[in-house]
Amino acid sequence: MTTETKSPAATPTTAPDPNLMQIDGKVFYKYLSISAQDTLARFSNDLRIMVEQAHRILQLAQRIQEALTASEKDALTKAREAELRDFNQKDAIFEKVYKFKADHVAIRPHFIQNTSIHLLTPVTDEQIAEFRKNPDFKESEIFARGNNKVVLLSTITGGQIPVLERNVQIVQAQQNSLIQLRAAEQSTTDAEAKKKIQEEIEKVTEALKTNAEFIGKTYGIFTNNIIFEPLTGDFWVALTKEELEKYLQSKQQDSSSTADKDKPKTEAAKAKKA
Repeated sequence: MTTETKSPAATPTTAPDPNLMQIDGKVFYKYLSISAQDTLARFSNDLRIMVEQAHRILQLAQRIQEALTASEKDALTKAREAELRDFNQKDAIFEKVYKFKADHVAIRPHFIQNTSIHLLTPVTDEQIAEFRKNPDFKESEIFARGNNKVVLLSTITGGQIPVLERNVQIVQAQQNSLIQLRAAEQSTTDAEAKKKIQEEIEKVTEALKTNAEFIGKTYGIFTNNIIFEPLTGDFWVALTKEELEKYLQSKQQDSSSTADKDKPKTEAAKAKKA
């Protein structure tokens, strides 16, 4: 008699949906991915204009409700209608370019998540001359921005971007703290208070030095004068509960359809073998 040992069934796991992101209790959907720097800059500007106008229209609607006289209400109504006509005309162009209406997203929570960025810093001709003495220096890392020249410090992609932003915020907070502490040190006349402030200055200075060195080694940043230049990005918009349910149902139906396509082939193979 032999005993058959069965392996435990594998627990199915669901991979995270790359088109969904949950933040502060809201679920965001990836509406658009932009892979060209010029397009990203143009989209950001076009979206900003549409969002600002959408909020002006909402404010006019609110003012119409609060109007105290018929003439005031009439004037506000005409202003809102003019804004709305202009918005709809712009939105028709927006839809042709980006394949969705700004009207669908303008007053919802939304954000652009940079997926790659350049870190730049302004440089003088004298600094560029010094850089060129380094055998590893590349002329392609010098860019013209208006009347100024900038040098490429680093290119950051993906998940490194939020980490970098947090690190830079920490350093900037420490720099601001030092400014305030030194001002307090100059203004106080109490010896004991001055001593405590000086001790705090030493602690913050040491922490700032450590963090600045870390950022320098990790991201190639050697200056506080940093320009963040987005290269590519994703546009995310908050979904309503109904929209989320509809999206998940659609995904489930797609999965079921894929499974059903394989089933007839399996049954046919069994029948042929029999």
